[in-house]
Amino acid sequence: MMTFNYDAQHQTALTNYLEQRPGALSLRAVEGYLFGLICSPDGIEPEQWLSELSLNDEALEEHTVFAFLALHHHISEQVFSNQFALPAQVQSSWSEKQQWSLGFLQASQPYYERLVSASEVPQELVEALQMATEQLAFFSLQEQQVAQFCQQSGQEMSAFCAQQLSLANDFAQGYAALIEQVALASGLYNE
Repeated sequence: MMTFNYDAQHQTALTNYLEQRPGALSLRAVEGYLFGLICSPDGIEPEQWLSELSLNDEALEEHTVFAFLALHHHISEQVFSNQFALPAQVQSSWSEKQQWSLGFLQASQPYYERLVSASEVPQELVEALQMATEQLAFFSLQEQQVAQFCQQSGQEMSAFCAQQLSLANDFAQGYAALIEQVALASGLYNE
């Protein structure tokens, strides 16, 4: 059996690979994308998401494939053991936080739209899903928008953003379980 322990070599390999692919997501965005993908109620084969993340790279090397698989496994282990935390920290740049949120949105939008529009889902579950998704996507906003909001509301931006990141981490802990609950209620998915 093959093990996929994500390590510094995998991270370096992915960073180098993604930086050399014009139009590819950044590593932080890939992490957000994989989080959204892992929480998905849709069974998506590795070939499909690898093709999307590599921009259909026909020459994708084996060591890069293994690095992507190791990262997917690493995030999956965290999600399903309720140990997931966003990779961005309070002191991380806005860009890092934004990249994660944008990657998350890219992967989650297709199933999110289907789930919130399903008429069978109770309103309280729809609202919970909307709130959780909005919080996880908070940093997809432009930094200037948030700065303007903080200025108008008299809040200190760094404290406000630290609070938003903390809330996003709280919502991330149960996001996969919430998606599963909403998916089952929707009638669109069987167990």
